[in-house]
Amino acid sequence: MKKRSLTIVVLVILAVIIGVILFDFLTKRPDRRGENPYALDVDQYRDVDEKLISHLETRNFSLGSLKASGICCFNDTLFIACDSSLAVISRAGTPEGLYAILPNSTCIAADEKYLYVGYNDFVAKYSHGGLLLDQWSGLGERAVVTSLAIKGERVYVADAGNRKVVIYNSSGEIQGEFEGKSETDDGHGFIVPSANFDLVVNGFGELWVVNPGKHSIENYTDEGRLRGFWENTSFDIEGFMGCCNPARITVLGDGSFVTSEKGIVRIKIYDQSGKLLSVVAPPRLFKEEGKAPDVCVDTQGIIYALDFDRDMVRIFEPKGNG
Repeated sequence: MKKRSLTIVVLVILAVIIGVILFDFLTKRPDRRGENPYALDVDQYRDVDEKLISHLETRNFSLGSLKASGICCFNDTLFIACDSSLAVISRAGTPEGLYAILPNSTCIAADEKYLYVGYNDFVAKYSHGGLLLDQWSGLGERAVVTSLAIKGERVYVADAGNRKVVIYNSSGEIQGEFEGKSETDDGHGFIVPSANFDLVVNGFGELWVVNPGKHSIENYTDEGRLRGFWENTSFDIEGFMGCCNPARITVLGDGSFVTSEKGIVRIKIYDQSGKLLSVVAPPRLFKEEGKAPDVCVDTQGIIYALDFDRDMVRIFEPKGNG
């Protein structure tokens, strides 16, 4: 009798446990959950004061079936690296050439002689007419080349996979590399959680590298020694939020930065010290939780945004231009 009573007690306990588990499962289904009181409401950060917006989208043009990976502007001509093609387009949007290149490009840069196209683990050099001139040795299986910048005979290559910048000469010989570390207490290595790692050389010959995990933009000597940096982590429009922002940068003629962010997609302008000057394009113009557009500028300061989510190039001009 005692054994039977014990069995009944055990069964009752098991039934209660199963009931609690079922209740917990059913009440926590996604369609039955209450609002999370700790969830971050990002909608409030999508609105931008119109007084801050300095540019208007004046034109755009579709890339059709081409899947672009990067854009640059040289002598007011746009060079767009695509899946297996190089598109050459005037700043008015008129096609000037379409050439076959090696597949799976990731980024592009140009000078007066050559085009340099990044791939996952190597860089290739082309003529402006799309002729393959050289393919440089690979950077290893961990490499993820995300950005290129040119200064004279130096080509700086951002490798997000290895979290470093590799310095080449124009013949493809490695001259050095650096990981963003410094001898001072302010120094920190590159923190690159994803394939968003950009760099640029401005009109004064200064090399600037984004440290995306720190929400900072850092200035380095030609050899890779940290000279200074600014950073701004904030949910407000003045700063950068989320992982790996700014995801893309370029520079205007006066040295100010044009930054492009992912997640809450927006394009902004900062001075060299990190002060927000204006907003080029607010989040309402882009896909929610979209990719950061690649950005470049021409000699007139017009900003070109390569919108990966819409497969188009969008042109932003300062308000009052014409």
